[in-house]
Amino acid sequence: MEKFSIAIPTNDEQTLAERTGRAKGFLIYEIENKLAKKLEFRLNPHKHHDHDEEHEHGEHTHADVMRVLSDCTYILVNKVGKHFVQDLKHANIKIYKAKENNIEKAVNEFLNHIV
Repeated sequence: MEKFSIAIPTNDEQTLAERTGRAKGFLIYEIENKLAKKLEFRLNPHKHHDHDEEHEHGEHTHADVMRVLSDCTYILVNKVGKHFVQDLKHANIKIYKAKENNIEKAVNEFLNHIV
């Protein structure tokens, strides 16, 4: 089986962030042979943006986040906004909506359903 990476938006490295685009960062896991190995935590470069003042929705982009996640095949989310969904699709990053909030449980859920 091929090896791939998944991203998990989080504020505390324990639970999925409620809002993907405003998460503090992303835990990156490598998946190989139904085993998940935590690789690193990457800061969310989009976190500092104030969505009400920085830009209008017409120019809303997450290009900076897509660069940070460019090596990931999937992103596990709780909720994700429509603009973020569009950018993920353009970056060929598949979205998995986790039922679990705990990261460890969400990763196991993902492994049981996807891999």
